Amino acid sequence: MNRNEFGLVKNFTSAGAIKPRRIVAFAAAEGRVETAVSPTAKPLIGVSGVIGAVAADERIDVYLGDVQLIEAGGVFGQGVRLTSDAEGRAVAAAPAATVTQHIIGLSLGPSTALGELVPVRILQGSLSNAANA
Repeated sequence: MNRNEFGLVKNFTSAGAIKPRRIVAFAAAEGRVETAVSPTAKPLIGVSGVIGAVAADERIDVYLGDVQLIEAGGVFGQGVRLTSDAEGRAVAAAPAATVTQHIIGLSLGPSTALGELVPVRILQGSLSNAANA
């Protein structure tokens, strides 16, 4: 792993195409990552950088911490816990009763439109509905 002006970065091998500034999860094969496609399927580990990966078996930097820009999947406010939509874009986490969602972090600015780049403090974790307690 490397720590530079962009924060904590780890290089992985892509399991498929990964667009830039998208949320990333571990793939089935060890040492590989893929675009996150669900808030509940797999832990969200980080964010792809400005380059991404065009196809499988490419090397890709994944940003694991600090403040990173992530493409928004919709409208949300500042200070909202974020998870992934089906395309690895950031959306507000809103788990239903008895559901736990993986989160990638906290929005440091609002998103007013689909596709907007939003600063996010990377804080991997999970969020449960109060009914889960």
